[in-house]
Amino acid sequence: MDGLLNSETFWLIAANIVLGLVILICCVVIGWYVMRDIRHRAKQKKEESLVPKDHLAGLKNLGITLNDGGEKIDETKKE
Repeated sequence: MDGLLNSETFWLIAANIVLGLVILICCVVIGWYVMRDIRHRAKQKKEESLVPKDHLAGLKNLGITLNDGGEKIDETKKE
């Protein structure tokens, strides 16, 4: 008990506790953002899988409605 009340020992223990809490908070924050990024990527991948690949053509926000009714035009066929 006498060693705990010693000024040097008290400040060493207090500093270790504070540093431990800071590290714990940093790990929680980093874990939160990593999980948020993983969920965002999974949601984005799911949304992109709902749109047919023919309609993407480099435009992410194009959607599935096009001027031609959304049908793929085969240029090798002649009508």
